[in-house]
Amino acid sequence: MIVSIFKKNYFLQLILLILLPLLLWIPAFIRPAEVVTLSRLDMPLYDVLEYVFAIKSVINTIVAFLLVVGQAFLINYIFTYYELTKKNSYFPAFIYMLMFSSDYRIMTLSSILFANCIIILAIWSFLQCYNKNEGLDQIFLTAFLVSLSSLFYVPYLLFMIWIWVGLFNFKIYKWRPLIVSLLGMLTPYLVLMVIYYLSNQTETIVNFFPQHFALLPQISFLNQPIQIVYMGYLLVLILPALFYTLAYKNDQKLSVRKRTSTIIILFAFSLLPFLYTMTSPAMSLIFAPALAFMFTVFFFSIKRQLYSNLFILILVILTIAKIYINY
Repeated sequence: MIVSIFKKNYFLQLILLILLPLLLWIPAFIRPAEVVTLSRLDMPLYDVLEYVFAIKSVINTIVAFLLVVGQAFLINYIFTYYELTKKNSYFPAFIYMLMFSSDYRIMTLSSILFANCIIILAIWSFLQCYNKNEGLDQIFLTAFLVSLSSLFYVPYLLFMIWIWVGLFNFKIYKWRPLIVSLLGMLTPYLVLMVIYYLSNQTETIVNFFPQHFALLPQISFLNQPIQIVYMGYLLVLILPALFYTLAYKNDQKLSVRKRTSTIIILFAFSLLPFLYTMTSPAMSLIFAPALAFMFTVFFFSIKRQLYSNLFILILVILTIAKIYINY
């Protein structure tokens, strides 16, 4: 039913893409959630935005909803532009919005929401590196964006490892791209330190890295039965989705294979920032860009549409249950 619509009916999928997220966000529009804070994991750029949106208001919810919609359509455009998914389907956008609608508590502004905005741009930039001799401009921009995203939420700096492994995936073995990526990573932090210095905040500079980087991941999570069921079901879907995506990669032309591998690598290294977010209801959002692609491949590859529609329906039902249990 749902998957069938996103395979065949362009007009109905647009309606579903608009109506379902709006219906899921109704509780947040009625009673706005508190702005999400993640202690020392939140970084200076998010602190500024948190100060601006400090008053709990429906405006925060509206801004968050528009950001989610914008990100969903952008990630869908990237996948279709590089021929990773069908051009006439918005299923990746649907999956992305569904994940960002999975909990009432995250239907507001959060550091991960803003960091994901920038990571999606980094994905777009990095996918352009394929078939370039060095792609120095794209590599610098990708590393810069990843570093910038970490100035909203610090564990996103770990996505730099995705870039370095991705360079080998694209067969870019020269030393200059590696140096350029390091320069791109350092630039936002150097600018921030200069701003602190010019503002006479030398104590902030001294305490900055011990405060934000001397952290161990929290491992006490899944403290709600519905959260356990939801994350367990995601895991049940992820395993076959990974298998189907690997099989899908093998059947495509070289450019699609390389870029598909890049998204799989992105998913693998999403585990690193995920470890630092286990105590937050926003933890599953770190996987959203990669899972939007992998789940699309999975659901579209299942031959029996009854099964694919059943699997996505269960995910929607669990999402609704999580929203109203935490409301």
